[in-house]
Amino acid sequence: MAITRQLKEQHVLELKDLISKSNIIIVWDYLGLNAIDISDIRTIIRNEQAINKVYKNRIAKIAFEESGKKEILDILIGPSSFLFIETDDSKALLELYKFIKENDDLSFKAGYINGEFYNAKAIQEIAGLPSKDDLLSMLLSALQGTLRNLAYSVSKIAESSVEKK
Repeated sequence: MAITRQLKEQHVLELKDLISKSNIIIVWDYLGLNAIDISDIRTIIRNEQAINKVYKNRIAKIAFEESGKKEILDILIGPSSFLFIETDDSKALLELYKFIKENDDLSFKAGYINGEFYNAKAIQEIAGLPSKDDLLSMLLSALQGTLRNLAYSVSKIAESSVEKK
């Protein structure tokens, strides 16, 4: 089925809107996935308040170029799926990372995080990092352990000084 020019223009506008609203944009290769897998990953991503869409490369190139994000144009070759996350929350990216890790045929192509362009290798490394909430939780746990040890040490010092008197 041929897509009319008007529908193509509508897709470009839709994609430009997603690009402008998104804090994180990831392009990944979905070649080799069957319909069930594609549906599964879309559901997982949707549950994390993110959007995953597939656009024709020609439409994507026009939208990214018009949005001033020209660095990504060279990687828009072959099948490309786009992950859009509006917030700073990277749980959807982490879920996509896990999914890609489980499927050898899939890979990251490139992306933007807070407007900064990253290649596939950098996206892979960033995606594997714990989320902001997880990092804060780890920090709080470490601080609690340190404070607990300090309190214990102070109480032992206080006990020993009381015993000496």
